[in-house]
Amino acid sequence: MALNTPFFPYATTNAAGSFSVQSAGYVQGVYFDEPALRYSLALGTLSPTATGPIWGGVPISESIPGAPSDTTTGGTVIQASAVANITGFTVFNQAYSWVGSPQSQVPLAGSAGMTVPFFRMGSGVRLAVAMDPSLVSLDGGLITQQVSWDFNNNVLQPFNAATATVAITSQTATFDAPSGTWTVVVVAGAASLVGGVGDSINISGATNAGTGGAGLINGTHVVTAFTDSQHFSYQVVAPAGAIGAIAGTQVLNQGTGVLPVKVLSTNVGNSMTVSFNPTTGAATWNRTGSAAIILL
Repeated sequence: MALNTPFFPYATTNAAGSFSVQSAGYVQGVYFDEPALRYSLALGTLSPTATGPIWGGVPISESIPGAPSDTTTGGTVIQASAVANITGFTVFNQAYSWVGSPQSQVPLAGSAGMTVPFFRMGSGVRLAVAMDPSLVSLDGGLITQQVSWDFNNNVLQPFNAATATVAITSQTATFDAPSGTWTVVVVAGAASLVGGVGDSINISGATNAGTGGAGLINGTHVVTAFTDSQHFSYQVVAPAGAIGAIAGTQVLNQGTGVLPVKVLSTNVGNSMTVSFNPTTGAATWNRTGSAAIILL
């Protein structure tokens, strides 16, 4: 028999002509309090090899502390660069040592050795993370729907198969002797997911006629100059002659694969998310952002 209540005693309305404020929303990097799980909060220290700051609600890779490190400070953590090396997600909770300023209101861990609080994957914690607004399409579906993580923009995104690639038309390297740096200009054959300076890219299939071998080209690089998603460049520190003509079946690897989480809720346009500027190093709050609740 279908549900058919003749009246609805729980309806809430606003008085006509009064102010109505939407209060439903989330704060990125804040987890939902649960007495049984709060002791799963772990602490580590920011790795000396970190290339940028860390804030709440981003995936990290945790490493076992090496001898003779003091194990009471936990392992070293760094922002994860692939789904395969995600071990947990950071949170703002108990991040008392993180630094903010009037120009960068979001607390950041920006120096090696700073304490980083996080929850490990599988802890069962519910956490708010920034998301692509298009994920609202998941509403009404199962919580097990596949999603991916955008490592460039640090947001939850629609599922992106691990095999997704964009062909590279050409790569041209120029050497600057005073700095000992090669600038490699990339031309992609189609629009890519690269969005600006500071984005990470992964290249494979390239050959290098120089003395440094293909390993200088293939692998992960950081975009240092950007024109559009098909024209950008990165830099490699190597001696003269290390890079020559770059050829081969070159591809830009873009697929990140399935993020092993469950999506419990989405919110578009009324959540607080982090906006990081890689040029200035400032992080500010976007108070009209979109966020999702994920179960680790």
